[in-house]
Amino acid sequence: MGQERENIDSGKRSERSVRLDSLEEAFARYGIPSGNRALIQGIHDAVGAAGLVGYSDYFRIERRGGGPALEVHRSYTNGFRSEQDAKKSASDAPRWPSRRLHGSWGVDHPELGQPAAPAPKKRAAPVRRPSVPERPAAICPTCFLELPATGVCAACGD
Repeated sequence: MGQERENIDSGKRSERSVRLDSLEEAFARYGIPSGNRALIQGIHDAVGAAGLVGYSDYFRIERRGGGPALEVHRSYTNGFRSEQDAKKSASDAPRWPSRRLHGSWGVDHPELGQPAAPAPKKRAAPVRRPSVPERPAAICPTCFLELPATGVCAACGD
């Protein structure tokens, strides 16, 4: 389940980052469901957070003393160094190996949360059909390639 969301949310590394002052600011800015906040607070405290950095649709918890930052999305957190790291930091939350962050693990949050509403889709222009149906292309009887408009096969000359 988490892996599917991970693939959908995966990364825009060219986006601008913003330093966040507190976990409460991150919760408000990223619309973290209230049912996920206690788990994320526990993860934040367990890894010894050194700072928070926000991106367009997720934020990172930077670890004190180095190590990979954790990416916190509405419905999952990714970037634990191992399954044991995920278990220690997120206790009983469902864990899964990350496909995007090679060698790392992620955990699902208890409340899925709804992403921001997507922008309305533009209506596609109607497909115009030709008023006269196209003739099927002529085929060379010798090499079975489509004949050009000249009627002479470019491959065999027939």
